[in-house]
Amino acid sequence: MAGGAGVRTGSRSPGLVPVILLALVFAVSGPALAGTVLFIASSNQISSLGVLDIAEDPHGTLYFGTDNGLSIYDGSWQIRHMTYGNVSYGLLSDHILAAEFDPAGHLWLGYPDGIQVIEDGLYETNRDQQLLKSLDIHGLLLANGRMWVAAGTAGLHRYRDGTWEWFQPGGREGLGCNYVDSMTADNGGKTLYASCNTGIWSTENSDSPVSFTLFTDPQLAAGSAYRLKEDPFGGIYIFNSSAILHYNPQDRLRLIATPDDLMMGIDIADVQVDPSGALWIATNYGLYKWDYGVKDHLDAPRGIRNNAVKRLYLDSQDRLWFVTPENVGYYQLPPESGAGNPTIPVDTFPVVTTYPAPPAPPAHSLTPAVSYTEVQEAPAAPPGPLEAFLKAISGFFGRLLGR
Repeated sequence: MAGGAGVRTGSRSPGLVPVILLALVFAVSGPALAGTVLFIASSNQISSLGVLDIAEDPHGTLYFGTDNGLSIYDGSWQIRHMTYGNVSYGLLSDHILAAEFDPAGHLWLGYPDGIQVIEDGLYETNRDQQLLKSLDIHGLLLANGRMWVAAGTAGLHRYRDGTWEWFQPGGREGLGCNYVDSMTADNGGKTLYASCNTGIWSTENSDSPVSFTLFTDPQLAAGSAYRLKEDPFGGIYIFNSSAILHYNPQDRLRLIATPDDLMMGIDIADVQVDPSGALWIATNYGLYKWDYGVKDHLDAPRGIRNNAVKRLYLDSQDRLWFVTPENVGYYQLPPESGAGNPTIPVDTFPVVTTYPAPPAPPAHSLTPAVSYTEVQEAPAAPPGPLEAFLKAISGFFGRLLGR
């Protein structure tokens, strides 16, 4: 142990040290609970716990953009770092802000100083400020065959088939955002939504002229930069640390949950919809499954090790990935017998703002209940040995005296 006191080994069994080390490795990197797998930052697992974006290729391989290179997971881990002198064969930087795949399956990476597209092992770098008005590429989103790019305080860019467009803050297209905090899309990618501290802006994502409009719903607090997440059942989720809302053009905006619905005093960090239509909520007190109320709660004792969950991602194998300050891991979602119907949007559900009922205890721990309106008489306890002996003597003398 570097930096610590020397360890004496003469007083312990030589075979004990490998066993202890193996147990420690298993504890931090292996299955923590049924359905949960954890990884730590190391040279043979994920390169860093500073995960800034996650993308999945058409074959199911996951790419984690981190503050210490690119980590790739396909059942085992690979790590790529920047190369010096020839960026055509390696990363432009180890600080990856955004990751996304284009329609051809090529990986796009956004950095603080440019963008790269990886195609057939070659890294094509774009740092042309005639095309990118800022090189701080902190957001990438594929929607309806078009790549949207959030670049510094320069608003948004859009790319398709070799053509770049720039939507300038305050420009003729009406975009009122300069620094876009979050993007998502709805309606098969045909509607784009962008969030910044001036509000949430939307536009039709097609070949028609782009025209942004601003949400004006009073439930959206002014000056708050909300995060956005697509709802595959229709619409989008809008959330910050203190509220989760759902929006679609038909039913407008609905409040779904607040921290007090989960546990008083907690903060919301991220959300993710699962295949059943339930919402998973990342908080500083673990993961909550929300569907008309709290249906499940994963915390440190249940296998995630650290309650401060910062980011969520659902892959094509129904693994719910989560990021904490201690590890990166996934929870394998169980098969849902009543999986949601994609034709029924989740925003048609009634809004629930009351405290959820506490979960029932497991069946094996249930005891016969006593009704509050009818007190049941407890059965008499069996007599003890001394009481039985005295009763027998009393009966003998009773018979002797003819009683």
